[in-house]
Amino acid sequence: MQANGEYQNNNDLMDIEANPDNALEYMKAFTSAQATRTEIFHEFESAINDHANGIISIEEIQQVIRISQEGFQDVSSDIVRQERLLNLIGQTNLSNIIRQVQNLEKEKLEITVKLLSSRLQAAQRPEISYQAEIEEFTRRRQQLIEAINEVMEEARAEMLEL
Repeated sequence: MQANGEYQNNNDLMDIEANPDNALEYMKAFTSAQATRTEIFHEFESAINDHANGIISIEEIQQVIRISQEGFQDVSSDIVRQERLLNLIGQTNLSNIIRQVQNLEKEKLEITVKLLSSRLQAAQRPEISYQAEIEEFTRRRQQLIEAINEVMEEARAEMLEL
């Protein structure tokens, strides 16, 4: 490990924590982090909607965005760590599941930001219709949520076999 706390390579990570007997623990850490990410998403979306409805100020929403970004980064770092540990112990099927979730979550965040931005624009400029893009972003976001839920079900099934 480097002085700044980062790992120089996977061998450092392996020496410290990767243990083939801990696959279930790594997956539990992943599912816990995933639950935290879901909570952050709900709080983030709620705050954006509150701002669009004039309930919270621009300063408050900026603070929520900053806190949410930090939360997403922390969760993602923790999940990537679990993914690496699983990969190091030869549980590539599990690390691939985590990678799938990460990719879907990244896309969901991008779509969510576009959706919320469109909703804000619609609230600020009612003379312009944003309905079609709001509906498309909503539909795509729902598809991503369903895909994430399916992969998480796969993860839970794999955990039962550990």
